[in-house]
Amino acid sequence: MSFRKTFLIRCGAALLAAAITAPMALAAASLPSWAALAGRRVLLVTGAAAVAPNDDALVRAHLEARGLRVATTTDAAIAAAKVTPTADLVLISSTADPAVLGRRFAAAGVPVFTWNTMDYPQLGLTGPRLHRDYDVIEPTQHFAESFAVLYGYGANVTSSISRAAGLKAQLFGTLYLEPATVGWGRPGPGGRVLVDFDGTPREAGVFTYERGATLADGAVAPARRVGFYLSNANFHLLTAVHGPAARDPNLRDWYRGLDLFDASIRWALAVPPPRPHWDPEALARRFAAAARGKKLLFVERMDAGEGREADRLIVEHLRAVGFDVVVADQMDPESRSKGMDAVMISSTCSKYKLANKYAGVPVPVISLEGLMADMLHMAGRHRYVDYGEHGEEKESEDPPTRYLDIVAAWSPMAAGLPAGPVAFTQEPSVLKWAHPLPDAVVIATLPGSPDERAIFGYPAGATMTDGFVAPARRVLLPLDNPSYEDMTPQGKALFDAATLWAISGPRR
Repeated sequence: MSFRKTFLIRCGAALLAAAITAPMALAAASLPSWAALAGRRVLLVTGAAAVAPNDDALVRAHLEARGLRVATTTDAAIAAAKVTPTADLVLISSTADPAVLGRRFAAAGVPVFTWNTMDYPQLGLTGPRLHRDYDVIEPTQHFAESFAVLYGYGANVTSSISRAAGLKAQLFGTLYLEPATVGWGRPGPGGRVLVDFDGTPREAGVFTYERGATLADGAVAPARRVGFYLSNANFHLLTAVHGPAARDPNLRDWYRGLDLFDASIRWALAVPPPRPHWDPEALARRFAAAARGKKLLFVERMDAGEGREADRLIVEHLRAVGFDVVVADQMDPESRSKGMDAVMISSTCSKYKLANKYAGVPVPVISLEGLMADMLHMAGRHRYVDYGEHGEEKESEDPPTRYLDIVAAWSPMAAGLPAGPVAFTQEPSVLKWAHPLPDAVVIATLPGSPDERAIFGYPAGATMTDGFVAPARRVLLPLDNPSYEDMTPQGKALFDAATLWAISGPRR
């Protein structure tokens, strides 16, 4: 019996096992079932030139077995056609020639799922530099590395794809034990890394962009995008588990390749969240409704000079919204947070006085001080590498700025602001940043510095630095000591939206 026939038999058994475990995964992930997606149209774009061997026919058969309607076309046919065929999802195989396709699908208003790594830059999914922004690992040139990428790391465990696939923050098998060609990419700040190789998000095996997210080339994704690590002839090597092995949690958690592929397809075909729009009055109403009756501990440096007035104004604002605000000094014990619904840490606090307090409290934490990122497990420990600031005299080579770049306009934390630059403060000031792990949702970066993330949030259950698991939502906002009173209406809306997101989510 051929290996490919064996794969189809094994795949059928895997489908049966998946059908048994699917309800639990779907309930957690809120992804549509295959039954709900039955009849959806998929356009599979392959190479016109014969590329042997390849698994394009197996991909088509697999998706048709799930109930999707798959039509196949070639790169040459797409390039020659005046009108691109319509579909609910476009799949771009690695057998397609990126030079022939050009940027044909870059602006496609339908989801695009691709395992054509060399086409990532033309789709705007990564930067243009081979070996740095994206790469293809081939056994003939990278034999040892081609074995290393048989294992991936669950870099993100809170996305709906990760939950549906049962992905955990640990190693798992991507492909069966055979040296294989795979691809990786380094998405822009609007992308989310789900799986990385060698434990570094700079080599993302699976990554996504939500509709409205900022792509690596600065464009805004018109629909969902997925980059996946496959190559021409290794779809049949995606790991799957069935039979007695499926009852062993360690084996079940290891063989996740096919589950990850399926969950990514379902996510791409799912209806994305509605596009937020700028409506400060509606935001204020939602914030007031969520804050009413909640107790918030505001931690500040009570003897602060610079920033004391800003702290007073923040507390007044939070009380006006509806919070029952209790003010604590940075030197007070962490027990002050007992009975609170949220903790907000002022930028007047000193990390050397605050110490390790509030990092593990089981309620949402909003930090206004980026220099606290390491002790709160939001980023690594290296100042000016993992966290830092723009505009701090004698400490930053970057000048003060008043702008942020919105990269996740789709998120409620973005307050309905469009993608691109937004005035955060009225005058240039010091703005903080940090570099979070992939489980964080990045909302805004500093201008010209896409790796310096100014606003981001970790969902409850997210993996943070040092292996810390967020017991409730965590948010970083980039305020300097006196900046609150200088914030623009858009800046204050971002403050409210991020705080609203923090207090609205579930806890572990």
